[in-house]
Amino acid sequence: MIKRNFKIPISSFVFIITVFIVPISCEKEDSPKIPFGYDPNFNYLEVLRSSPDYAFESTEGYIGFTYQEPNDTSLIQLKNLFNLDSVAGEGNELDRIFNLFNWAHKQIRHDGTNSTPGPENSIAILQHVKETGKGVNCVMMAIVLNEVYLSMGIKSRVIQGNAKKFIFNGDWHSFNIVYSDTLSKWIFLDLMMKAFFTDDKGNFLSISEIRDHLIMGKELNLNPEANYNSEPVDEDDYLNYLSKNLYRFSCSVDSRFGNYEIFHLGDPPGRIYYHLDPRGDKQDGLGLAVNYFTSNPDFFWAKPY
Repeated sequence: MIKRNFKIPISSFVFIITVFIVPISCEKEDSPKIPFGYDPNFNYLEVLRSSPDYAFESTEGYIGFTYQEPNDTSLIQLKNLFNLDSVAGEGNELDRIFNLFNWAHKQIRHDGTNSTPGPENSIAILQHVKETGKGVNCVMMAIVLNEVYLSMGIKSRVIQGNAKKFIFNGDWHSFNIVYSDTLSKWIFLDLMMKAFFTDDKGNFLSISEIRDHLIMGKELNLNPEANYNSEPVDEDDYLNYLSKNLYRFSCSVDSRFGNYEIFHLGDPPGRIYYHLDPRGDKQDGLGLAVNYFTSNPDFFWAKPY
């Protein structure tokens, strides 16, 4: 593994949860054992490794995940406004995926303490950072990357990675999964860190594979270009941070333009979220949304086709 110097700033993430989450149920036992926010000196990997396995319950009748087609008017506007065909280039699928990833990272700086612009869609967010010179939080960054991929006909999702004690932790992280037809698998991409991981054979890894590698102590390799606002990343610190936020996951059923609006309490009705939890370790739901809970990772990480 490559050692990097920059430490994840604790204050960059704490602001988000105070606006986003409305508790539906509260399980306070054990919460004092895990620090509030992110403590780089706490061993989150130990917590992750102590998590129960998944239940793999039957998912018959569950609503499946959907992905907006690139012929949507707003996605066409996004693609044309930022010349994304030219950005993607004419290379193979993986070249196009990473050209778009690198472009999006250059457009946006991260600032978890900055107020969130509205509406929460890629066009508004990109215009906001261009006009103000300000950064945005990890959720906004993940929204931008998700809609950039959808506009180019590439399936992707925004994933929220949560700690063991979701409500009482004070911190979580959003990133993306993008589907590669060439590899027939999901790839983890973190725009905030310009990060992805490969295994000991150089294979791109999904979120579920990264989680498994952490639990089993298998080799994980961070890409050399990973950086936080142009500062190099301490890989060990980043993996510790991910260990905290790969305990459980949340994701909208519908991956489409302008679907998130999670920082404004006037959200449109009908938002549906799935939550993936270890066996018997159900998390709290998201406010102003219909919440479904599963302990079946095969369903939650299902391929788009």
